[in-house]
Formats: sequence, C-alpha cells, structure tokens
Amino acid sequence: MPDNAPVDRHVLLHELQADYPQWHFAIRPGYGGPRLEAHRPDPTGGLYAVITADPAELRQELDNATPGQDPAS
Repeated sequence: MPDNAPVDRHVLLHELQADYPQWHFAIRPGYGGPRLEAHRPDPTGGLYAVITADPAELRQELDNATPGQDPAS
C-alpha cells in the first residue's frame, strides 16, 4: 500500500491482530483524531503498550518489542 493511501483503520486492526497475536488492539478517540492502541495483556518486562495515530510507527514499535517476530510469515 502506498504511504499516502488512505488507511481503513478497522482493516488495519484485523491485520495487526493476525500479525501480532500476543497483543490486544483497539481504536480509541484521541486528541486530533482516532488513535491505535496496542497492549500486551501479560507483560513480562519491556514494552507493554503503544498508542499512536501512525500505523507504520505502531508496527515498527511492535517489531522492536517482539524479537524474532516476522509478521510477513
């Protein structure tokens, strides 16, 4: 998907759930528009939550917080 293409956040939510099953996702209202939230239900240290409006930033942070995770597989 091109970087400037509009993002259907609900489709994105389902993709994130499939790519990162150890995380829980939600879309919530935020200052300036909707925010994507990711929470690890059983944190074992390290990152346990990410809140952002940027889907690319969310994926980058989840990739960094989940070593060995290859969401493309």
